[in-house]
Amino acid sequence: MKVAQVTQHYRPIIGGQEVYIENLQTVLAKAGIQGTVYQTDRGVQADDIVRVLRLRGIPRLIPGAEPYLFNFFLHLTQMGRLAKADVIIAHYAFSAWALKRLAHKTIVLSHGIEWHLENMTWDDRVHERVAKACLEKFTHVVNDTHYLRHFGYTAPPAKGCFTELSPGKWFIPNCVDTIKFQATAGLPALKQRNIILVPRQITADRGIDLAIKAFRLLADENKELTLCLLGKRRPGRYINYIEQLIKSLGLGKRVLFKPDVENKRMPDYYSSALVTLIPTLRREGTSLSALESMSCGIATVSTNVAGLADLPTVQCNPDEIAVAQALKDTLRKRTEIGIGQQETVRRIFNTDNWANAWLQVIRSVAAG
Repeated sequence: MKVAQVTQHYRPIIGGQEVYIENLQTVLAKAGIQGTVYQTDRGVQADDIVRVLRLRGIPRLIPGAEPYLFNFFLHLTQMGRLAKADVIIAHYAFSAWALKRLAHKTIVLSHGIEWHLENMTWDDRVHERVAKACLEKFTHVVNDTHYLRHFGYTAPPAKGCFTELSPGKWFIPNCVDTIKFQATAGLPALKQRNIILVPRQITADRGIDLAIKAFRLLADENKELTLCLLGKRRPGRYINYIEQLIKSLGLGKRVLFKPDVENKRMPDYYSSALVTLIPTLRREGTSLSALESMSCGIATVSTNVAGLADLPTVQCNPDEIAVAQALKDTLRKRTEIGIGQQETVRRIFNTDNWANAWLQVIRSVAAG
């Protein structure tokens, strides 16, 4: 059997989606299935990828153009090769739309809603319309039930993991390698800082400003605590706002920026934290960062938005008072909470359950 994955992002492996694809490639290989990833050409060569032409200058001139260009060149140059695959997995509905004539063997994989839900632009509305149209035409695997509820499906949070919730609509949450993600001795320099770890890219959707505002409510009462922001810093308006916010709140010495690190090093960072915080405001599936942290036995707090509602995190509304209170309560009982979350993650959100569910979907689609 041959399975093709279609995505804009795979190699180099940086974020959660790239790790997901790598994990799926491993599952396919262990099952004796040939896996190939069709990705935007990012200058990386590897045996398991086919590079789709990329015009580097245009997206800089026209923000948001890259998904459209990816679909255009995918359809123009790769349809013949994709037609020979037994199953195609399209990461996000928007990329699947270029594969309409191969819909009978294409699975749409959602990593969470990919458009803004408020102040929607023309581009947001296009992505939403395409996703809705794809629901009627393609088999779907969603890693959060919020995606289905958005389109009118009855799908209660945290129910029906690894099952077909309705014909052709599967809920397979993110899962974690519980052998790889175990507690370590941690990093002494970070442990000395008594950190609350926020392993997120520095973007507005990921709620970095919410984390800082909530931390401010704890800072005076807990003078030993440090907020550690671990993730990629993109130059621009938002990082400027974050830096100014930290300064205005008098937290310059209490907020620590750390660059993003290789995924294999993350257990050391989780194990250096008192608590992990996932303060997402929008557009999130079942967060790999949250699962990785809990697998390491670190008590993990999150907002209750989108796919986070499907996870066994300590959850709260996405406002600074609620986040601060959740952190305060969790810090008091962090060992007990960490043990309970770790047990749930290892029992439910493990890669064996994930692999078995994915192979079931792939084989059902291949069988027609």
